[in-house]
Amino acid sequence: MQILETERLRLRWFDDRDVPFILGLINEPSWKANIADPGVSTPEQARQWMRDRLLSRYWTQGHGFWCVERKSDGEALGLCGLIHRDGLPEPDLGYGLAERHWGRGYAREAAAASLRYAHEVLGLRHLLATTAPHNDSSGRVLMDIGFQDLGLQQTEAHEGLSRVYEWKAPGEAGTDVQQIEALVRRFLGAFDNRAGRIPTVAALPHWLLPDARVVLRSGDTLTSMDPRQFIEPRAQWLADGTLREFHEEAEALHIEQEGGLAQVRLHYAKAGLREGQAFEGRGRKLLSCVKTARGWKIAAVLWEDAPA
Repeated sequence: MQILETERLRLRWFDDRDVPFILGLINEPSWKANIADPGVSTPEQARQWMRDRLLSRYWTQGHGFWCVERKSDGEALGLCGLIHRDGLPEPDLGYGLAERHWGRGYAREAAAASLRYAHEVLGLRHLLATTAPHNDSSGRVLMDIGFQDLGLQQTEAHEGLSRVYEWKAPGEAGTDVQQIEALVRRFLGAFDNRAGRIPTVAALPHWLLPDARVVLRSGDTLTSMDPRQFIEPRAQWLADGTLREFHEEAEALHIEQEGGLAQVRLHYAKAGLREGQAFEGRGRKLLSCVKTARGWKIAAVLWEDAPA
């Protein structure tokens, strides 16, 4: 699944075709010196490392470390993105490129784009980053894109000291109602692929609780889906051209919030091309939201399209 593009780069989910590249990357001397020695020496071990460290986070966190790919020729250069690792209170932005691609500004370009994505798409307002104490070059990249150096610290996420960096969004987060409204509009906007936009459907697990339910009522038929069942077919329709020039917007939005619970009632309009044929429609959604330590999340979505 594609995440974002920059002038020279494309960031996407890793998949099984990347096993040989990952096996080489995590066995480079610079990776072992600056990050860790994963003890991975075979393709099958690399495939399992990817599943544990990369692929699983896409579904549990709605973000992760993504493959950094050069647009001009499709060559994989490294990884970049953000994860919420055990032992750190906030998501952690990180990157690692194969040594043969150093010195060309790729790490800075990918890291800056990942920071923008974290704030503008995911809605995150506080990020951390960590490096090995001696890794001054990575520290310079982080400070160039807006992080502040907090110095050497012992974190619960690492053995030994790490240099910790921090980024905070300017301004205030807004009231609970404003935060919920922003969450709902991000949720609806995740499928927008008008004019070549990259849909942000990969971020949906970040906005949904892991055990959230999406229930579609169509006539007398009810379809209940977990987040993955809801996301995967829609991501495929957007990627393979089944749905083009699609967008969905709230026409009326009403939020009832008390404490850490909220209900959102909305009417929506949608339009696009389905298998080349123009279509439009309207409907209703009811979203149940809950405030967590990581912000407001969607616990359930009840949804029905209005009759044509």
